[in-house]
Amino acid sequence: MEMVVARYIYWFILFLLILVANISPDRRRRLSRILRSIAYLSIWVPLILGVLQIDYLQVFFVTLCSIACLAISLYSEGYLRILFGRIAPLQFIIDSTLVLLVMFFTAYNLIELVVLWISIEILGFILILIERGIGNWNIATKYLILCATTGDISLFTWLAVVSLNLGIEKGLLAGFNELAFMGISVNPFVTFLLLIGFTTKLGQIPLHFWLVDTYSEAPSVSTAIFSGLMSKMAVYGILRLYYTISLDINIFMYLLLIQGLITAIYGFLMTSAQTDVKKLLAYSSMGHYGVMTMFMSFLPVLGEVALVIMYIYVLYHGIVKTQVFLNTGSIELLANTREIYRLGYLSRIAKETYFSVVLGFLSLIGIPPTLGFLIKFLIVAIAFQLLTYGEFYSFALLIGVVFLSIFSIVYAIKYLSVYTGSYTGEAYRPVISLEDTQLISERMLALSLLIVPVIPLIKLALPYNLVIAIIYVLGLLVLIVSLLMYRSAFIREADVWLGGVEA
Repeated sequence: MEMVVARYIYWFILFLLILVANISPDRRRRLSRILRSIAYLSIWVPLILGVLQIDYLQVFFVTLCSIACLAISLYSEGYLRILFGRIAPLQFIIDSTLVLLVMFFTAYNLIELVVLWISIEILGFILILIERGIGNWNIATKYLILCATTGDISLFTWLAVVSLNLGIEKGLLAGFNELAFMGISVNPFVTFLLLIGFTTKLGQIPLHFWLVDTYSEAPSVSTAIFSGLMSKMAVYGILRLYYTISLDINIFMYLLLIQGLITAIYGFLMTSAQTDVKKLLAYSSMGHYGVMTMFMSFLPVLGEVALVIMYIYVLYHGIVKTQVFLNTGSIELLANTREIYRLGYLSRIAKETYFSVVLGFLSLIGIPPTLGFLIKFLIVAIAFQLLTYGEFYSFALLIGVVFLSIFSIVYAIKYLSVYTGSYTGEAYRPVISLEDTQLISERMLALSLLIVPVIPLIKLALPYNLVIAIIYVLGLLVLIVSLLMYRSAFIREADVWLGGVEA
């Protein structure tokens, strides 16, 4: 009971900080930033003190939430100020969504999870509308009908199953760890109903066609929330469901495996045909969701290994997609277009963001020492390890890995070409300069892609841990040397006069 009270007190303080931060945020900018930063970083204080308890399943989602929420909140301040000249009241809508996401990933029981899920979906509908208003009404409605409604089907089925087995009060209020030992089991049809809402939120075929429109037409800040954080609600939901209820294993494995494989192939293939940088990243997200879904299907076979890799995948995808989707906002503000072949010059007019973009590019491809390398190395290693469980599982994952590896290079190069493409004309002069909060946000996320890999290397029993650690250290050294050489060359170039005589 004390822990329940402590959790609600923490949630109240969290929301109060955001509320105060959004009272006249345009006049009290510094105070607003400080309060919002405290709110998103404060999650670790009650956890360290033992006042707030979360289980092993929640730790990595909370870690992602803390990093991404702070970055999105800071970035949105500059983004909204450039677009509208002020951040109130839209900043409060964004921060409210972020706070509810923190609460969602720290929820203790099923009723809290369901209420927070529905609340976030409603705010997601509003997030689609905050920039273009009624112009995005059809897209927002499609999202609400397809994504939110199917999610509610799975959630209310979950509530019904638990209530029928334990009674309404106990079923709603019992903690997730307690539910795991209740021995609740369901038949194949109910397993399907429990899963379909979560896979729809992950944009899995055949209920995938809401995703690209939503991701590409929503404001970039909103898309960062959708791809970086809200999609992870579905991953968390499936994992929590798997460890709470005894599902039909055949339906669980084959539904997730088949949906994931088809979606991964389709999503990654479609990236090669895109000329809009935001649609490019939207389809790449769909492809990654397919690989995630495939990997979750191996939970009954791989057990703890699959869970550990899912944790790392959640961190990787959440951070990198938050970064690149926020960066698409910078691209639109600087160039007033998202068309890849009309760009190619941004490295000349947006040097402040270029380093962050390069780190994001390296992580998308999977180059050490970034977090992208860690997850891709592990996925390939596990794909071969699955041969001992049957060729079908291994070959299915290998197909997904091949598409992931090849097309991630394709779309990452297309993304980087926005900054360093083949455009030979004069660079357009940007009509604005990016705000400091935007630059800080992008750099923070980029550096996270280098720092976060240390956490699983230290805390988790990863396969091939020593090999990964050696490659990580070597990759980090190469990156540092490359940066020093680049900086040295840049300084020498700056010391040359127009006539060619050194200063």
